[in-house]
Amino acid sequence: MGWCDFCKVIFKPYKMKQTNNYPLYESCIKACLRCAEICNHCASSCTQEKEIQMMARCIQLDMECAAICYASAQLMSLGSEMAKAACQICADICWQCNEECSKHQTDHCQECARVCKLCAEECQKIAA
Repeated sequence: MGWCDFCKVIFKPYKMKQTNNYPLYESCIKACLRCAEICNHCASSCTQEKEIQMMARCIQLDMECAAICYASAQLMSLGSEMAKAACQICADICWQCNEECSKHQTDHCQECARVCKLCAEECQKIAA
């Protein structure tokens, strides 16, 4: 029995919803992956700031934002039924990260705020 035959046997009892929403999700997936990248960079850069205690909330939100962005991109790529729900959470966290990063005048925080805003807007389109 080949791998494909094995999968047919294993998954036959389950009626999996087939979705092909990738074209619909593509720009949001790209925005999420870019946002995760920039949030990770921002968090790392914030740890190098002189007043690191003042950056604690920024670092925390950067890490949360990167995590949900990666998860949302993956769920969209998989065509998950939970993609819209994940995108709503992603948008909410991106807006929080945008708000926090906007408070800091460093280049990395300003860039992060900008990218988080774009990602939040893309995710809200999917969640709607």
